[in-house]
Amino acid sequence: MTLPPMAALRGPLVLLVVVSIAAASGVLWSLQLDARARASLESQHAALAAAEARQRQGQHEARMIETHIQAYRALIARGFIGEENRLAWIEAVQLANRETGLYGLTYTLSPRAPAPATLAAGLPLQLTRMNVKMPLLVETDLTRFLDALQARSPGVVRVERCTLAQLANAATGLSTEPALEAECELVWYTLSSGETK
Repeated sequence: MTLPPMAALRGPLVLLVVVSIAAASGVLWSLQLDARARASLESQHAALAAAEARQRQGQHEARMIETHIQAYRALIARGFIGEENRLAWIEAVQLANRETGLYGLTYTLSPRAPAPATLAAGLPLQLTRMNVKMPLLVETDLTRFLDALQARSPGVVRVERCTLAQLANAATGLSTEPALEAECELVWYTLSSGETK
C-alpha cells in the first residue's frame, strides 16, 4: 500500500484543524452563552421573588393600616400621637379639680423627655412629668379627683405616685376647711408622629 503524498493532504488537514478549532470555539462560546443565560435567568427569578415578597408585604401593611386606621386616628384625636399639648393637660387638671369641688391646686411641668427604653419598646415614646399639689378635706377627695382626671384627660396619663400630708394649720374635728394636702406626680405620655427608632 502506498501512502498518499503529504503535500496533497496538507490542505485538507489544515482545513480540518481550522474547522475543529472553529467548532471547539463555537462549542465553548455557546457554553458560555448558556451559562450567562442561566445566571441571568436565576437573577431574574430572584428579582421576581423579591418583588413578589415586597408586594405581599405591601398588601399586608395595607391591610394592617385599614384595620387600625380608626384606632390610630382616635389616638391622634385624644392627643397621644403628635406634639405634647401642655395647655390641655393643665386645663384637664384644673377642670377635674373644679368638677370634684376641691379647693384649687398648683402644678409644675417638667420638660419633655424620652421614655425609658424598656417602656418605649423601640417607639419614639416621650413623657412629661407634672407635679400637682392640692388641699383636700378628706382622703376620698383625691380618688374623686384622679377619677375625674382619667375620665377627661386629653391624652395618656399615669399616676406615678401620690402622698397625703396633714396641713400644719388644719382645724381639728368637723370642719369645712381642708385638713390634708395631696401631692401627686402625673406622667403624660406622647408618641412622636415621626418614624420609629
